[in-house]
Amino acid sequence: MKLHSIDTGHFKLDGGAMFGVVPKTIWQKLNPPDENNLCSWAMRCLLVEAGDRLILIDNGIGDKQDARFFGHYYLHGSGNLSRSLQSKGFQEADITDVFLTHLHFDHCGGSIRWNSDRTKFEPAFPNATYWSNEKHWQWATQPNAREKASFLKENILPIEESGHLRFLKEGEDLLPGFSVRLVHGHTESMMLPVIDYKGRKLGYCADLMPSVAHLPVPYV
Repeated sequence: MKLHSIDTGHFKLDGGAMFGVVPKTIWQKLNPPDENNLCSWAMRCLLVEAGDRLILIDNGIGDKQDARFFGHYYLHGSGNLSRSLQSKGFQEADITDVFLTHLHFDHCGGSIRWNSDRTKFEPAFPNATYWSNEKHWQWATQPNAREKASFLKENILPIEESGHLRFLKEGEDLLPGFSVRLVHGHTESMMLPVIDYKGRKLGYCADLMPSVAHLPVPYV
């Protein structure tokens, strides 16, 4: 098994919203905000080579939204999903599985793209199975008012319409050595992959722990 970090770029969110009750005097030392109190956050994904499977865990914000949308989140950095895959020797068509920890736009936006003449949406990974779980899928497709803005239908519904969608259950293995745990809080039934790697367990935490600055126990 081989693991690759996939950089899809950076965006900005309000530091206070990200750190909650943690005082700004503490968090700003690790995540300095700009003049608008916005902090920069990486949209970093994980690519797993396992035998004949090539599994992409999350895929960033994508590129199909309009300039107004992207301007709101101040996209920056040189990271790009396609270029990052190419730097590892792969193309979108090589991906066999897309594992979606959750369906917020900054984690699943790269799942779907415009077709060549921009008349409809299509899977960005044409040969891949897209994995979610039934409870989170229902949560995302029938969102409450508080979380609705994070679930964009153009990122989500075309996956099901394409026939590429499959559901996993908690405790079910995607493949040997790649198990799934469901966690709650950031959103309902977020999927965390736990991977057996070189004799250790590796967890991809997604937004359960969005940065190393969130690790101190008093912050939880």
